[in-house]
Amino acid sequence: MSYVDGQIIFAMLLALPLSAALGWSVAGVYRRRMLKLMRALAPAARDGGPDRHAPTRLSPRPPANSLIDFACNRRMTFRLSVVLCAISVAVGLSLAWFELSFVYPEGGYGPRKLLVMTLLESWPAVPALGLLWRWSLRRTALAVLAYMLAITALVMVSSTERQSVVTVFLWLLGSTVVPLVALVTLASSGRIRAVSPFLFPVCASLMAASMLALEWLAQSVDAPPQALLSVVDAIGAIPAIALFALLPWLAVGWPLAGLARWLARRYCDKRFSELGYLFGVFWLVVLIAHALPATHSRIGLGAFAELLAWLWIPVGLSLAGGWLRPPADPPTLLVLRVFRRDAEVAALFDAVVERWRQTGNTVMIAGTDLVSHTVDPDDIFAFLSRRLAERFIDTPAAVTARVGNFDLAADPDGRFRVNECYCTDDTWQAALDALVGQAHVVLMDLRGFAAANQGCRFELGVLAAAKGLVRVVVLHDALTDRAVAEEETRAAPPGRFAWIDATVLDRRCRERILAALLG
Repeated sequence: MSYVDGQIIFAMLLALPLSAALGWSVAGVYRRRMLKLMRALAPAARDGGPDRHAPTRLSPRPPANSLIDFACNRRMTFRLSVVLCAISVAVGLSLAWFELSFVYPEGGYGPRKLLVMTLLESWPAVPALGLLWRWSLRRTALAVLAYMLAITALVMVSSTERQSVVTVFLWLLGSTVVPLVALVTLASSGRIRAVSPFLFPVCASLMAASMLALEWLAQSVDAPPQALLSVVDAIGAIPAIALFALLPWLAVGWPLAGLARWLARRYCDKRFSELGYLFGVFWLVVLIAHALPATHSRIGLGAFAELLAWLWIPVGLSLAGGWLRPPADPPTLLVLRVFRRDAEVAALFDAVVERWRQTGNTVMIAGTDLVSHTVDPDDIFAFLSRRLAERFIDTPAAVTARVGNFDLAADPDGRFRVNECYCTDDTWQAALDALVGQAHVVLMDLRGFAAANQGCRFELGVLAAAKGLVRVVVLHDALTDRAVAEEETRAAPPGRFAWIDATVLDRRCRERILAALLG
């Protein structure tokens, strides 16, 4: 491996754990800060201001499109899956053509060879589907392994040379190592999934700056300037090396803060979704890792022209925008749950709500249990800028403005975002009233519910008395005190509450929940 490509891969590999570590730290501090703000007394309550139950004035909920049902949701999810695969094939075709034309042109190529190479280079479509369908790391790895086995068989059938099946398979699998390490590092943990990918460009830039500084230091060893010698004499060689590695961070800090602001603005302006961002970052790592070995060929650094294939991502999503656009007047889902059951709620969110987002909006009262699923680049930047408190509703009167400013338009990939109300202990009930008034259907996770869960009992009473609410899908398990829950809902209209046993949240149960929500 040459010195240049070695530096690049080393910087990228260092940026991955740095992004993960910072993401883990930021997520932890973010959660603690949220919890502190939630428990803070609202100014109105503390100063004897307006009634904490003061009504909010919002427009009545518009009727939802009756054509949006379970079949529509499956159709839109299938369309996005096709688009992600098609973009991956377009990128793979570009890479195959470039390699066969410029990197390894010996012997030429025909349609069959180009097809095999295209299928090989398109393997990131598999992790892309994993991101969309929220596959586990194990399932994603097995799917990539199966794909590479199929490509190995295709290569063996198509090749006229005598090759070992094991050698071919290991060679093909080797091309996936660095990208899969990136996927594991940035997206495998629920705690860092929404934070670390956002920090990765910043961390990669910091690592690149450090590498450049250390390269200058290495070039100066033979004839070091006097200033460098003075620094070494004052603090020692090892601290001097560390100093030169970190000093560039001060120089690039302001531009990188600008980059973070730019990304947050682009996200707010709906130029990309969180899925599109993850898809783009993953493919960027794939392309960089793919181009590095090609720098050893006759074209040298010209191999980085392969990065232009990344443009298929925004172009493809733009071309498919009309096909991915969901039907108008989408339904709104309100998600309620028993707090302090983070793992169970997160699994439910992955299994059901992520699918719902393909055809409908989601609203909820923010909690620390779903931070990793609902936080976005704008939230992270607000937190890092110490403006997170501005997002909290500190008086009932502020509920109207917050709910009225919900982002209810679809992203470029056709999926809808999750809108949250950040509430204190003195405003969550007013927020609940407003959210129930805007929702068409409610998903309430009562697994583990007990009589002591006063907040959930209050929510059940509000749902039972609400006007115009279509239905409430309630999940329960063996630990649910269903008698107490049903007592709170006895005033509800007949058929409003649908109870589903979610003791085992398997595929059949997930499909049943989604079908109940979508009618």
